[in-house]
Amino acid sequence: MGLWYPKDTDFELTAFSDSDHAGCLDSCKSTSGGIQFLGGDKLVSWSSKKQDCTSMSSVELEYVSLSACCTQVLWMRTQLTDYGFYFDKIP
Repeated sequence: MGLWYPKDTDFELTAFSDSDHAGCLDSCKSTSGGIQFLGGDKLVSWSSKKQDCTSMSSVELEYVSLSACCTQVLWMRTQLTDYGFYFDKIP
């Protein structure tokens, strides 16, 4: 199992994040998740986690979720740069 990329494949890294506010009725904790695609349609990473903190607003919750997703994107970008793939622009 692996990923196959033809020679002229664009290495565009795309990410999405989402969360629910106080989804767990017992603890009032929220669940956040994120997915990352490489080359437009190839899913390379995903996550879903009940948050450690209790958010007071949906905006705070979305910020925590986005922060976790951005952390994963930056790690993936560093790994791809180490493999010799460079990103010159931000779309």
